[in-house]
Amino acid sequence: MNILAWNTPPNTAQLWAADGSDLVICLADKQLPDWSDCVILSSALACVQFAGANVLKNILPNKTLWLMPVHTATQLHDYFGSRDIHWQTKPIPQHHVLPEKNWFRQPEKNHQQPEHVIVIGAGIAGAATARELAARGVHVTVLDAANAPASAASGNRQGLLYAKISPHPTPQTELLLCGYGYAKRLLKNTLSESNNWQETGVLHLNHNTSETQRNTQLAQHVWHQHLYHGVSASQASELAGVLVEQDGLFWPQGAWVNPPAWVAKLLDNPLIQLKLNHHVLSAQFDGNNWQIHTQNGQFSGSHVVFCGGASSQNLPIIQDLPLQFIRGQTSIAKTQSNSGSLKVALSGASYVSPAWDGIHCFGATFLPNDAHDDWRESDEIANRQALKDLNNNIYQSVDFSGSLKGHAAVRCDAHDHLPVVGALGEPNLMRKVYAKLALDKNYRLDTPCPFYPNAFVNTAHGSRGLTTAPICAAYIAALICDEPLVLSKNLQHALNPNRLIIRQIVRGLN
Repeated sequence: MNILAWNTPPNTAQLWAADGSDLVICLADKQLPDWSDCVILSSALACVQFAGANVLKNILPNKTLWLMPVHTATQLHDYFGSRDIHWQTKPIPQHHVLPEKNWFRQPEKNHQQPEHVIVIGAGIAGAATARELAARGVHVTVLDAANAPASAASGNRQGLLYAKISPHPTPQTELLLCGYGYAKRLLKNTLSESNNWQETGVLHLNHNTSETQRNTQLAQHVWHQHLYHGVSASQASELAGVLVEQDGLFWPQGAWVNPPAWVAKLLDNPLIQLKLNHHVLSAQFDGNNWQIHTQNGQFSGSHVVFCGGASSQNLPIIQDLPLQFIRGQTSIAKTQSNSGSLKVALSGASYVSPAWDGIHCFGATFLPNDAHDDWRESDEIANRQALKDLNNNIYQSVDFSGSLKGHAAVRCDAHDHLPVVGALGEPNLMRKVYAKLALDKNYRLDTPCPFYPNAFVNTAHGSRGLTTAPICAAYIAALICDEPLVLSKNLQHALNPNRLIIRQIVRGLN
């Protein structure tokens, strides 16, 4: 691996000629590079953001571009560890590596090659994880209990790909902005010639006081005006093609996508074997490999990744994590009169997508602590009322007649509404090793974290999986294949599954 780095963006000729597998480019303070003389490179800047690292694959042949905002360029060890970086310009001084809590450290490398990885779950998280591993030449078996992929939370007819973010630099904002660009590039690469998605833009409306304040602050981020910008009600109406009565924030590159079609495409790889109707009953590590038992057979793999979403509550090992489950139901209705004129996706307290094959998708309900996925008339009524509140003109013009039914599923979430992604510690042993944290959460403990061998998780994406799951999949694949990591140390810690067990210990919960 040859890592080349620049403290300011090189010109396009230098990039094309660079003899490196990873090209690290420090961005000037919230300024995009001027690569206007190269269509390929200039178009790649469309979703670049300044909250975290931008990892651009498949732009230049056999190269990965790392476009690093100033604050990340001083912490390259977060991403590249101790690997040698060859500066093509004057080096940027690096901040010292700060000590980590033992439960946040990556497990010791055993240098075992990932010969065959078992991925449990065939939703967007599982499919993206399988694809990232296959792209690295790894054989993958994907197990799912359902009779079709994307049958649970990834099964909506139309989902929105954009980032509902805070104006403040929170871990969630960093993840959503980094994930948005990564997911958009992946979507374009995998579904480039498909009618199963469309970059219509997403218009997030100021539907209450807090949203108005949030969107107003975001509109002041002029460095991200290529990603999102404020619009008046009249501008929103022109963009939407229908009358809109609120101001809002417009994401011009936002998209709707049919998640099942995307999942199917991600799984369409000769190195990926999909096994449906395989509910996992047990998982044991025999000293060399994981042995995964289902009601329809046994599978062996050097590594295992749990991507089960709401089914995590019924899976071995992962069921020990304190996850939350939230029921959601979308609705669909035929277009008629001016609803067919809707050109963008509208979002507020609910959302509605432009018509696809004459049908709108809208919703969705949000019922915490409800783990049932049955279709309900009460949720249908709630979605229709939410659509009326979002845009009465669309509500009045869609056709609710007939027997069309939307999709009901259970989302998986964590207490802090961040995904759960990384190497898995063994909860029962962690509770013994770190028991003194119940007396003092700052108690100094040097004992290494007891990890399950070669076991990982990518789950709890809530309703944001289209945006967050792909980049988290890339992070997991990089961990398994011992490659540079796509997430900052801040995010590695914020998403770490062990945070859930430590929180239980500190609070005296077992």
